[in-house]
Amino acid sequence: MSALLSANGAGYAVSGRALLSGIDLAFPQGSMSAIVGPNGSGKTTLLRLLAGVRAPTCGRVLLEGRRLARFRRTEVAARLSYVPQNTWTDFEITVFDAVAMGRLPKVGAWRALRRADFDAIHRALERLDLQDLRERTLPTLSAGERQRVFIARALAQGAGILLLDEPTSSLDIGHQLVLMAMLEELHAEGKTIVAAMHDLGLVWSTFPRAVLLDRGRMAGDGATRDVLLGAAAAAAFAVRLSAGADGRLLAER
Repeated sequence: MSALLSANGAGYAVSGRALLSGIDLAFPQGSMSAIVGPNGSGKTTLLRLLAGVRAPTCGRVLLEGRRLARFRRTEVAARLSYVPQNTWTDFEITVFDAVAMGRLPKVGAWRALRRADFDAIHRALERLDLQDLRERTLPTLSAGERQRVFIARALAQGAGILLLDEPTSSLDIGHQLVLMAMLEELHAEGKTIVAAMHDLGLVWSTFPRAVLLDRGRMAGDGATRDVLLGAAAAAAFAVRLSAGADGRLLAER
């Protein structure tokens, strides 16, 4: 299966310090992958490179076989949606209007929304349990509520690739489970999903594939069970990971 999104020898350095180096990854259409690793391992930096928010300082990122840098931003947005971890904003915009902004790559900045656009917005609001918050402004929301708004905006965008940076970090356990179920549904619908995750239990139960980063380099890539139970993951997290009798992931020092 050909790669829809890939990194070839990609790296990123700031002031001569390498945050990422030698990243070779391919994400086929319809795949579902988690990027895992300890704090500071480069997960967020990798997602930013894949999203085109940052340009690699070496190597390249390809979208549909073309250098990502050669696409216009509107072309990228039509194909790829990115949800950052930090969603704080003091911009006084309602939840509905924030989610509606996801339709801009489809309709343009100056065209009125059509029925299909409103349908996409309402589906996204419903999927993220935001109907009752639609008239609230973003600064009045909790961190978890804002996170759900930005995920809803990405869904309304309708892109085939969804990149998520720590999407459960501000969510309560109920909304975490709802989000994981929704990602599985999107995966079944053919979406390509890549998420940086710190909760290994959710990765274990939800994601078929895991990519392990350690100190800015790839330390593992494959079936989630194989990666998380491998020696590289134990070394990276300084814990021993194992499968419990009930099928859950266990960790001990």
